Amino acid sequence: MENVNNQSALSDFFKDDNAKELFAEIDYLLKDGMHFQKQGTQIRQFNFIDKNADSLKRYYSHFFEVELTEGGEKPNSYYYLDFHGNNRGNISSKHREILKSEFVIIGFIIYKIIFIDRDIELDSVQKLKEKIRIEYDDYKPGIYKLIAKSKNTTPGNLNDNTIDSTIQSALQEFRKIGWISLNDDEFSPLPAFDRLLSIYEEYILNIDETLNELK
Repeated sequence: MENVNNQSALSDFFKDDNAKELFAEIDYLLKDGMHFQKQGTQIRQFNFIDKNADSLKRYYSHFFEVELTEGGEKPNSYYYLDFHGNNRGNISSKHREILKSEFVIIGFIIYKIIFIDRDIELDSVQKLKEKIRIEYDDYKPGIYKLIAKSKNTTPGNLNDNTIDSTIQSALQEFRKIGWISLNDDEFSPLPAFDRLLSIYEEYILNIDETLNELK
């Protein structure tokens, strides 16, 4: 009887009236690296996860060997699957790849500009690109080195257009996993963007040293 009860507890979330409509999409997106928060179009999905968090945690732990984790603090908390580094448990490798190193560095710089340097009104993609190219010129050699390694070329073949393109691609990837909102030229960090700090705090707070080591 105990085993039957345990098996039932793994699927308690299926009893939710919204499970048929919401769970399949949530499941696919979580496995692709999405972070769900109570923002914009994610509100219903977030509420479903939050209401059924205990059951969903047991489900993902038992069947996929990954942890459904709540990050941040209410009311700005968010949910995601913690893959414990590069370990993706029993989730297919077809799902989202690990963030490229150059995207992570772009994330570091965005975090520094907005949350450390306190340029909290920056919400234009174009102005972000200009700011990184002009005001953070010392960071470009490190970025070039990472991009060159990713593209199997030499840093000398790269220019400011490459920086702009990398920033755009990084923002699109951050939107895909729920770290930012992005609409044409406007972007804004979402609560889940602080996941970057929780993973890489030492490197972000010492970003000058981090990027100098890449030169």
